[in-house]
Amino acid sequence: MKAAAMSVWIFINLLCFGMCGYLYLIWSQYWMSIERQKLFSDSQFGAARKSSRLHFQDASPEKLELFKINKSSFYDSILKSRRSVVLKTAHISQSSNTKLSSDRPSVNIIVKSHGKPRFPNLHKAILEFDTDKYECADLTTTECEDQSREFRELVLKEFHRVLMGDSKVFTSGLENQNTYDVKYERDGPLRNSRKDILCALKNVAVKTVTANDEPFLDLGYSIPKSPLQGNRLYNTCAVVTSAGALLGSRFGKFIDSHEMVLRFNNAPTENYTDDVGSKTTFRILNSQVVSKPQYKFLEDPLYRNVSILIWDPANYSSSLEDWYNHPDFPLFSVYKKLLDIRPDSDVHLLNPTVLWRLWNLLQNLSPYRLRKNPPSSGFIGIWFALHRCHRVRVFEYVPSVRATKRCHYYLTGDDPGCTLGAWHPLAQEKALADRIRDNSDVDVFQRGFIDILGVRKMTCDA
Repeated sequence: MKAAAMSVWIFINLLCFGMCGYLYLIWSQYWMSIERQKLFSDSQFGAARKSSRLHFQDASPEKLELFKINKSSFYDSILKSRRSVVLKTAHISQSSNTKLSSDRPSVNIIVKSHGKPRFPNLHKAILEFDTDKYECADLTTTECEDQSREFRELVLKEFHRVLMGDSKVFTSGLENQNTYDVKYERDGPLRNSRKDILCALKNVAVKTVTANDEPFLDLGYSIPKSPLQGNRLYNTCAVVTSAGALLGSRFGKFIDSHEMVLRFNNAPTENYTDDVGSKTTFRILNSQVVSKPQYKFLEDPLYRNVSILIWDPANYSSSLEDWYNHPDFPLFSVYKKLLDIRPDSDVHLLNPTVLWRLWNLLQNLSPYRLRKNPPSSGFIGIWFALHRCHRVRVFEYVPSVRATKRCHYYLTGDDPGCTLGAWHPLAQEKALADRIRDNSDVDVFQRGFIDILGVRKMTCDA
C-alpha cells in the first residue's frame, strides 16, 4: 500500500514539474520574442528624419550644380502625369493608446493596456497593395509629411512581421532549409548606426573571378583582365529595380540624368522609357538569365554594349573549383562561349564568397534568424553602386505608396513575394536600405526613391 501511495505521489510531482517546465519554456520564448522585437525597433529603424526635403550630408554649391534639375518643378510634373484627378489626402488614423512619437518611430507590438502584451498576428499582412489612399495631393504640406511618416511605420511593421514569421521558434523550420550548408556564427554585437552599416558594406570588397583563378585558368577561360569598367567612379548613380510600382512613375528623364544607371536581369527599357529611362551602364544578372534558353543571353541586344556582373551562389564554404563543378545553374559553358565569340565583352562573374559575406552582414545586423539563401540582385546592386558612386539613388526598392502586387513593371504577374521576399531575405535587405538612406520620408514613400551616400570616401574604424 505504501509503495502504491509513493508511486502516485511521485507521478503527481513529475506531472506538476513537467507542466511547470513546459509553461516556463513557452513563457521564456515569448519574452525572448518581445526582446528581439524591441531590439529590432530600436536598432533597425532609428529616429525619424527631421526634414521633408531632399538633402545631402556634404552638400556644396559644386555638388548641387551636378544635378541641374529644378527639383520642385520636376516632381510637380511627375505628380501631374501620374494623376488624372486630384487625390484627397488620406489620413491613417491611430488610436491614442498606440500613438507613436514623431521623433522616434517604433515598430513595437500593439499594447492594448499597461498589463500583459499580446502576441502579434504574424499571418495577417499590414501593408496594403494597389491602393491610392496613402498618396498625398500636395507633397509640400505638413499633412503629407505626417502621412508619409505613418506610411513608413506601416512598411516597417510589415518588414518586422515577415522577419518575425521567418524566425518563429517552433514552426519556421528554417534550420532544415539550409540548401547552401550555411554555418553562421554572429560576429560581435549589433551595431546599427548608419555609419556602422555603411562601413560594413564598404568592408565587403567588390571581388570578381579573374583570369588567373583556378579552375578557370586551366580550362582556358579568356576572362577580362581589367575589372568592370576599369573600376571607374561616378558622381551620381541610379539603381533601377524591376518593381511593378515603376509603371506609371514617369521617372524616365530623372533616371537618365544620372551619370551611371544600373539595371537588373532582363528588365527592358524599350516601350517603358517614360517610366524607367533608356540609359544603361551596368546590368546585374542572376545565373538563370544567363543559362536558360528563353532569355537568349548570347543573342539578345539587351545584353550588349553594357558592363555585366553575373552572380550564382555556391555553398557557403565552397572553393571556386567546387562551385565550378556544382553551380546553382549551368552558366559556365554559356559564359565561356560568350568570351570566345565576343572577347571584348566587359562581362564578369561575381566571386560567390561575396554573396555570403553580404548575407553574413545582413544576419549580423538582424536580431532575427534570416532565410539561409543569398541576397537578392537588388541588394547586390546597391552594394556595388555604393562602392562606385558618390551618391546612389535606388528607385522603388523600399516600397512607396504606389506599392503593388505586380511583380515587374514589364510583366503582368502578381506576387507580393517580390516586395517582401519569398526566397531572398528581402525584408531585412529593405529594412537596412531604409536605415542607411538620408533623404526625407516624402522622397521615399511618396516620390519613390531612397538616396544613399557612397562608401568610397568614408573613413571607417579598422
